[in-house]
Amino acid sequence: MNSIMGVSDYVVAIDLGSSRIIGCLGKKEADGKIRILAMEQEPFRTEVRRGIVHNIEDVSKSIQDLVQLLSDNREHPCQVDQVYVGLNGYTIRTVDVSSTTYLSGEELVNERHLDELSDDAQSQLSENLDVMDVFTQEFLVDGKADINPVGSMPQRVEGHYKIVGGKSTILRNLDTCFERINLHHKTILGPVAAAEAILRPEDKSKGAVTIDFGAQTTSICIYKGNLVRYVSVLPFGGDSITKDIQQLNIDGEEAENLKLSKGTATHYTELKVEDQQENDLEKMSSFDKEANDIMVARSEEIVENIWAQIRYSGIEPQKLTEGLILTGGGSKMNGLAELLRKKTDMPVRMGNVGQYVLPENNERYSKPELAMIVGLLLLGLEGGCSIPAPIVVEVKKPEVIQEQTLGGGFESIVKEEPKQKEKVVKKVKEEKPPRKNRFSSIIKNLFDDEDL
Repeated sequence: MNSIMGVSDYVVAIDLGSSRIIGCLGKKEADGKIRILAMEQEPFRTEVRRGIVHNIEDVSKSIQDLVQLLSDNREHPCQVDQVYVGLNGYTIRTVDVSSTTYLSGEELVNERHLDELSDDAQSQLSENLDVMDVFTQEFLVDGKADINPVGSMPQRVEGHYKIVGGKSTILRNLDTCFERINLHHKTILGPVAAAEAILRPEDKSKGAVTIDFGAQTTSICIYKGNLVRYVSVLPFGGDSITKDIQQLNIDGEEAENLKLSKGTATHYTELKVEDQQENDLEKMSSFDKEANDIMVARSEEIVENIWAQIRYSGIEPQKLTEGLILTGGGSKMNGLAELLRKKTDMPVRMGNVGQYVLPENNERYSKPELAMIVGLLLLGLEGGCSIPAPIVVEVKKPEVIQEQTLGGGFESIVKEEPKQKEKVVKKVKEEKPPRKNRFSSIIKNLFDDEDL
């Protein structure tokens, strides 16, 4: 008889990007690092736009197929019971909210009081936004700052929160996808997941801005004092540059290739000219110059919006001493880091996605475009897999009896049991359920939802 054994340190994560879906099976090791056991991906076209699911049927089928592939991987077959999925829709933004409760001064503050404060804060969010996550900042207990007022006897407790909200479309469409394939899921903010993969402990403490450049979105997460202080998702990404280049009367594939081969956020008039290339600017064709103009213009627009979000966060940029840490596929564009450095006057560096991945996985899975999926594995608190438990077939020892011989002595005789195999440990693979059928100003204008 087969038995199923839960494994709490195995986690499955799903990144629903605008250009592709990635599924990953990982195992948390004792040192907190991730061992990546299997990864599958499938390209998207229009199924997910700017981080929001649009074609529910196709996305559901893709999720189901990827989960099946992860379950059937040769080295670590398993049954996937739950997945962690990143939220990265472009309407996501952070709102400052506070809530106050009054007490007698003779009763102890308990967790129920804090839950009521949080619930009241969430109820203040605009009706057209759904709560994606809540980050407690601090409490004021009779006017004095306190990290945790539980156990005190004040007359007044005020809680300050950063509530991350977004259009209801984000959660509704995502939930529907998983309901259709009967798979339990838990959501984690994509910008927070990407930050988890690339930030060091000192970054979170001293203050840093993580910027994840994706295909259709650019995500921002700000840490300070080991707390999430701000989260935002902008509706710009690498695809924005590609589409702009198509204005030169070339198709999407040509535009993408041009961006990858000659893309830079530095204007050609500012490019450093080495001695042996001093005539390169003169040799540039008018087409290349026009393409450069377009790429630089869009890059500058994205950087302007990032800078606006940092200032809008309410944290003084000079207090974010670890500066800007970049990740995502679009972060590799030439000149982008320098453009950000000039605009913000803050230190800029590339994030190390592989710092929390085991060395044997590092080369393959430490790419910037995998930051979110690695972060989801790190933040997955509960296991999402079960694996078959081995069945042990017991082998009885033969019975030894003493029989008296004719000479009056005794002789040991082994009583033979029916012939049986030696002790065997069989690994029984859990039968997978039958696969289901295919289911039929900058700030002011930044989050317009006309495309939803």
